[in-house]
Amino acid sequence: MTHIDQDLSAALYMLGFSLLRGDLGEIAEIKGDMTIKLVHPSGEELKFVVELPGEKQMIFSVDRHQIVNLAEHLTRN
Repeated sequence: MTHIDQDLSAALYMLGFSLLRGDLGEIAEIKGDMTIKLVHPSGEELKFVVELPGEKQMIFSVDRHQIVNLAEHLTRN
């Protein structure tokens, strides 16, 4: 299971993500017309995986500080 710190966990919750307890590096997800997952593959960077209709994906590397800063900015406004 992937472990994340308290700040990142709180930021994901504030951004509307559901936390996952997967063993495949999956940390959190938002489901809708698209599914957005935050994953941390072993030995790699954090990544957002956007699952699009038609079984297509877009993958973006992301730094945990970007997520925490975004959540902090949204709560101030």
